[in-house]
Amino acid sequence: MPGAPGAHFDRELKAGQKRILNSASVGQEQCTFCRIARGELPSHKVYEDERYLAFLDIYPLSRGHTLVCPKEHGETIWDMKEPEIGGLFLAASRVSRAIVEATGSDGFRLLQNNGEAANQAVAHVHVHVIPVVMQDRTKAMSRTKPAEREMRATAAAIRKALLP
Repeated sequence: MPGAPGAHFDRELKAGQKRILNSASVGQEQCTFCRIARGELPSHKVYEDERYLAFLDIYPLSRGHTLVCPKEHGETIWDMKEPEIGGLFLAASRVSRAIVEATGSDGFRLLQNNGEAANQAVAHVHVHVIPVVMQDRTKAMSRTKPAEREMRATAAAIRKALLP
């Protein structure tokens, strides 16, 4: 049944094409990122246009760790058309510049997981933009839970850096 936990959304599959398992599958009415895009759940938005949204990860790997996602629901990049995939990565690129400026990072990682086996925790396609400072480049990354005031300040700094 589509939308049930552990189920897959019905897609047109070509002969021999594999489906990607994602036990976090839900319909767009219950999808956390769709609910954020509709304004039903709070987030620290840093970027938004007609198709894409970027907001701070609530358990970041580093200060400024941001998620960029399409507003339209789809679980993996296989659910997107090529121009939409390009648009998602263009938005991630634009946001990455602001994140590096706002956080004083020395670089950044783009991470995009597809399916449970790849550690995709939310079944809505998204790109992680993770700022990195030079001294942390070889360290194992672990998630944190920043204070609300730090999240607000970081989001504001990124939004300011995005201004033309």
